[in-house]
Amino acid sequence: MGDDEVFGDVRFLTGSQQRVAILDALCDEPARPTDLCDRVSVTRTTIQRVLAGFLERNWVVKRDGRYHATGTGRRVREAYGDFVGTVERARELGPIVADLGDACGELPDAAYETAEVTIATAQEPLAAVDRMLEWFEGGAGEHVRVVAPIVARRFNRTATSLLEQGTTFEMVIDEGVLERSATEFTTALERARSDDAVDVLVHPDPLSFGLVIRDAGALVAAYDDTNNLRGLFVSRDDDVKAWAEDVYDRAAERSLSLEDALSEGR
Repeated sequence: MGDDEVFGDVRFLTGSQQRVAILDALCDEPARPTDLCDRVSVTRTTIQRVLAGFLERNWVVKRDGRYHATGTGRRVREAYGDFVGTVERARELGPIVADLGDACGELPDAAYETAEVTIATAQEPLAAVDRMLEWFEGGAGEHVRVVAPIVARRFNRTATSLLEQGTTFEMVIDEGVLERSATEFTTALERARSDDAVDVLVHPDPLSFGLVIRDAGALVAAYDDTNNLRGLFVSRDDDVKAWAEDVYDRAAERSLSLEDALSEGR
């Protein structure tokens, strides 16, 4: 069978949701055309045409007036379901992955399977910010690693509260965050310099992504060109957490200590 024939079979199934629904019904149990009309809400003519196409491709067989899904038909339906699931996850993660930049590299497969996605929308512009703060606050008393491409008052307040609860931090920021902290958030910057529970590193290049790595897993955040949080995902999968830790380590390796960065800026 050539590629054109295979593509023709794929197009035959995917070209109509009714065809998928009919194959679904037959995978559940054998049925007569009249039964399928009731279950799928299409005309008898359409049912007969679809069944003829299934018979031609050996996805069903006819026995005693009823149509039965074959093993081939069941595998095709299962593969189609997997494909649709992959496309759904790609649509969810697409806005985030597109804005992560090259520094993160390829997401592990587990991210697509386990990610809990939150996207900022016109209806809920702060949804991603609220989810990040919720994840951040869940790290109370833990050792938390952070990559922060922006600085904001709400995050500073949350970090201060977490420090008072015994949380320790490793944090990578960029020079833009350091400059803004030095002019607008001097109290937070001084605490970062003096508190042994905080270890801040300064990356030489602008950061295009955010991370919050906790014992429970990792949060990965994407920002648009104006540093607005576009969306994020959380995963508790060990492979995703290990990937996030590797991304953090690579960013940290390229960074200066806070004191060295401040000395260079004088």
